[in-house]
Amino acid sequence: MAVVNLTGGQSAIPFDGLNKLYRIKNRIDFSQNNVSASDVVHTATVKANTHVKQVYVKLITPEGSTATCTIGDSGDADGLIASANLNAAAGTITHNTITDAYANGRIYTSETDILLIPAHNLSNAVVDIMVVCQDLN
Repeated sequence: MAVVNLTGGQSAIPFDGLNKLYRIKNRIDFSQNNVSASDVVHTATVKANTHVKQVYVKLITPEGSTATCTIGDSGDADGLIASANLNAAAGTITHNTITDAYANGRIYTSETDILLIPAHNLSNAVVDIMVVCQDLN
């Protein structure tokens, strides 16, 4: 199991004029960064004192064969999204739901990375990871 840090290229975009809610978006291109099943992929860094309200995985390019993943953190690998299909139709969006462990989001009191853990080898899929955050400072 490898640990792959792909958190670069993030952007925080305030919306609704509140300057307290923002989105972290990161495009992960597995054709450029192949990973194996069970590797730990760091996709976004959330600063301390942040409420992660929602996480979305938007499929840009399907893997081309069976491919799923979980989204979570170091405390619960599938706490945010229990299963995302990375071989669905391009444009498919998966997000955390009431059945996920962190259905109402999660408050992080220290800096934390949002993790993607594939259940299959990935060499073609391209996904956008979007994390909606509320600054609690």
